[in-house]
Amino acid sequence: MKDSEKIFQELKKDLKTYAELKFELLKLNTYERTGKVLSVLSYGIIVLFLAFFTILFIFLALGFWLGDYFESIAAGFIGVVALYLILIGIVFMNREKIRTAILNEIIAALATYDEKKNGTDNNERPTDEKTDTTGDIAS
Repeated sequence: MKDSEKIFQELKKDLKTYAELKFELLKLNTYERTGKVLSVLSYGIIVLFLAFFTILFIFLALGFWLGDYFESIAAGFIGVVALYLILIGIVFMNREKIRTAILNEIIAALATYDEKKNGTDNNERPTDEKTDTTGDIAS
């Protein structure tokens, strides 16, 4: 009876250690994924910020150029406003496609990161798995 009690105590201790380690791994994976998402979002915000100012100055220049062409700066900037309204309409009509594309990019970035972490590329399988000629994993 003494041996079985000792074995159960060791098993209990091992299970507790295992659960603590799995929880710690889960926390670390969560931190890692959060960091990855934040880095992708930060990069996107920087690119959007730079693109915003680039487009702003392009449209300012276009407004002045159209103002010279129409011989009225007001008419030039009215033309730019019309262009902006057309662009806003196009974006508004395609908002679901844009949302889906952005979501797919974020998921692809995370999936690529996971595959690199596991030692595979997008089109490769891990080297320890056996594949047949059809590409299915052999059991």
